[in-house]
Order: sequence, then structure tokens, then C-alpha cells
Amino acid sequence: MLSRARCAAQEETSGNVLFCRAGAESLPVAAASMDAALVNGIFNLNPARQAIFSELARVLRNGHAVYAAELILLKPLPEAQRNQANWFA
Repeated sequence: MLSRARCAAQEETSGNVLFCRAGAESLPVAAASMDAALVNGIFNLNPARQAIFSELARVLRNGHAVYAAELILLKPLPEAQRNQANWFA
């Protein structure tokens, strides 16, 4: 995914974009250095949610935003779907 994102950013000549692989609780960027954070699926599956929120607050400039995509189930999956690899597709 990082490779695809970097290629897409080059094609669009995006100059001020950083893609990195890091633990969500310890981002390799300076405090108050980001205008936005795009996150996908890091809250539901990580027990350190509070640490993640704290880290996002640390790296974002005051008044800026986190854009998150999360899958939230409203009820348990039926037994037949639980063991399927593509239940979220």
C-alpha cells in the first residue's frame, strides 16, 4: 500500500505528503507538524486506542483534522460469515 500511495502522489505531483509505516502509538513526525492525518482501520483492532488518539493529537497542528475509515459492526456476524476472509469486502 505504501508503494501504491507513493506512486499516486508522484503522479499527482503532491509535494508535501509523507507516507510512513509506523506504530500508530508512536509516529515518526514532530509535534504539531501535520495538517491532516488519514487513517484506515486502526482503532477497532488496536487495544491502545487512547494512545493512538493522544499521538494523533500530538502530531496535528491545532485545529486540524483526522480523517478515519473504520468498519463498525452493529451486530455480531452470522457464524457462516465469521471464518470468511472477505466478510468485510
